[in-house]
Amino acid sequence: MYQINDDLEYSVEIYEQSVLKTLSTDQKGLFSTSFKVPDVYGVFQFKVDHQKLGYTSLSLSKQIPCQPLWHNENEIFITTAFPYYRASFSPMAGFFIFTILYL
Repeated sequence: MYQINDDLEYSVEIYEQSVLKTLSTDQKGLFSTSFKVPDVYGVFQFKVDHQKLGYTSLSLSKQIPCQPLWHNENEIFITTAFPYYRASFSPMAGFFIFTILYL
């Protein structure tokens, strides 16, 4: 029976950046991991290159295009932007209060 070790790694490359992650296993042959893709346009190349003495080498590569969300695919209101929303609406509210008080 072939025992798979937990030292299988893969790399994600885009332009000059590279991310190297170790894959976790469920001991049934399924390897997985998760990571966040940078918010840039590009073609990512996923690589698995596993070479161990005495075993058959494993070399896989796949290119996947990636694009950020369009302006209409994002959330309408982003919660971290509330200070900016407040800064944009406070002059309008001040103008309306000023016109009600003095007119």
